[in-house]
Amino acid sequence: MIRNLKMIIEYDGTDFYGWQYQPGKRTVQGEIEEAIEETTGQPTRIIGAGRTDQGVHALAQVANFKTESKILPEKLRKALNSLTGEDICIKEVSEVPLEFHARFSAKSKIYQYRIMTQYSPLKRRTHWLVEYKLNIERMKKVIPDLVGEHDFKNVSVSDEASTPTNEISPADSENAHKNTICRIDDLSLTTDGFDIIISIEANRFLRKMVRGLVGFLVDVGRGRYYPEDLMQIFSGGQKAIYFAPPQGLCLMEIRY
Repeated sequence: MIRNLKMIIEYDGTDFYGWQYQPGKRTVQGEIEEAIEETTGQPTRIIGAGRTDQGVHALAQVANFKTESKILPEKLRKALNSLTGEDICIKEVSEVPLEFHARFSAKSKIYQYRIMTQYSPLKRRTHWLVEYKLNIERMKKVIPDLVGEHDFKNVSVSDEASTPTNEISPADSENAHKNTICRIDDLSLTTDGFDIIISIEANRFLRKMVRGLVGFLVDVGRGRYYPEDLMQIFSGGQKAIYFAPPQGLCLMEIRY
């Protein structure tokens, strides 16, 4: 009997070439698939809710796979954790309906980006060091104009903006390359001592979109751009967008 198993996964992305399987390179997907095959004896392709880039982390990535194995979920979880590196943890394995799809069933995703304004060696793998003096209030002024539905192609990777990190549904996949419109449901910027924390929830994300938005917000904070420049960026009038580095980005939650 075919079963559909859902996994919740935490990982430190520093030493991976991203989530997605790449021959000859260490990826999160590839390492978990090897562990599943060794445990069940069946080659398996897992489906991730989002394809995090090289160096990006996850607190609660979601993936699913179908299997004929009869191994109980908790036993499987322990077996997989014994076969993967210390920078991956399978936090939960559960059986879900066959129609569940980690990517297409998702309603929204929440990412968090962390910036440190004073260097800490303990945070170097999870924060971006920004030594410019940042005007936090000016950065916050941009947020209301980012929330809602917009075309974000100019704050994503231009040559790959046509390949979104998650299509909305299988029915949309034929036209997904034309769709660069996303809906940001919530965006917040808070401070914690010398740290700045930016949280974004959206129905979908283009490749490097969060890093593009963070880069723009930092440029606003240091005076390279002003809040009113956002409309020119949406329209393509401003193209020199700086992308924040990957290590500050973490996939926090997938909502279904």
